[in-house]
Amino acid sequence: MACRQTGFAMLASNSVQEATDMALVAHLSAIEASVPFLHFFDGFRTSHEIQKIDAIDPKDGYAEIKGLVNWDKVKAFREGGLNPEHPHQRGTAQNPDIYFQGREAANKYYDATPAIVEKVMKKVAKLTGRKYNLFDYVGAPDADRVIICMGSGCDAIEETVNYLNKHRQKVGLIKVHLYRPCICTGPSPSSTS
Repeated sequence: MACRQTGFAMLASNSVQEATDMALVAHLSAIEASVPFLHFFDGFRTSHEIQKIDAIDPKDGYAEIKGLVNWDKVKAFREGGLNPEHPHQRGTAQNPDIYFQGREAANKYYDATPAIVEKVMKKVAKLTGRKYNLFDYVGAPDADRVIICMGSGCDAIEETVNYLNKHRQKVGLIKVHLYRPCICTGPSPSSTS
């Protein structure tokens, strides 16, 4: 929670398998969106769990991963870095009006990020066979009670939701993956195209 206002996009994993898959999603999304990503999972529960995962096969999968990378964006990122051979000035003293113009100029990148993450999740799903969304819903379609959760608690809640629904309860769970940037109330970039 201390990182919420850093400007990093924040992507949550709920299990060891998701941590493996979302690491690739976060990396590819950061390259595509030009926004830094913080991929996180529970610091004790998930990081200390011994669990089998379905890893991407290094023999064939690494070549497929390389095919998912936008190499033009990687090149542009490298060219935008500080270089003593090509000096330029950044971060001069500014009055509030100019500072906020710069902050507003970055909004287009953050507004586009949710659609980019969804697109990358679909590409990774083709590679791994595991489908993720920004928010995944589990439960009754007509639920009268819904829990919103992110992190390792989702697995236990999902089991409980499935059990309760089998016993005539109407409950559901929304599993959050993309925590920041949040989806605005206006039209998303993908809905306007």
